[in-house]
Amino acid sequence: MVIAGLAGTWEWLAGQAPGSPLYIGMLPAPIERLRADAFDFGALLMIGGLVLGRRALPRRVLWWLGLGALLLLVSGLYAAATGMPGVQLRDLRPDATWVFFGKALGRGLSLLGLADLGWRVLGPRAAA
Repeated sequence: MVIAGLAGTWEWLAGQAPGSPLYIGMLPAPIERLRADAFDFGALLMIGGLVLGRRALPRRVLWWLGLGALLLLVSGLYAAATGMPGVQLRDLRPDATWVFFGKALGRGLSLLGLADLGWRVLGPRAAA
């Protein structure tokens, strides 16, 4: 959530008009994507933590969530800093493919971790 807040400020600065003293000369759309991804993932983790309570998670779930968050945020930061959306598999820029796969793999690992978390909270053993 902290990264989402910082990215929101960065997005606000990037949206300034060229004549403004706050103008930083960056595209706001990739920064907006970073802010949205960081906020969405942070909100899901907060909700998962509230629902989970004091129950411990296995290490593999923590690895999925941690590695997924790291890949998603690092590729999002790189995309925002270079003005690249990072949502296209093929692009004229050679690093666009790596950013796309970093984001996709980060989302996939995060989804695995969140699905496992949801199964532990809402699955058949949780009701017993």
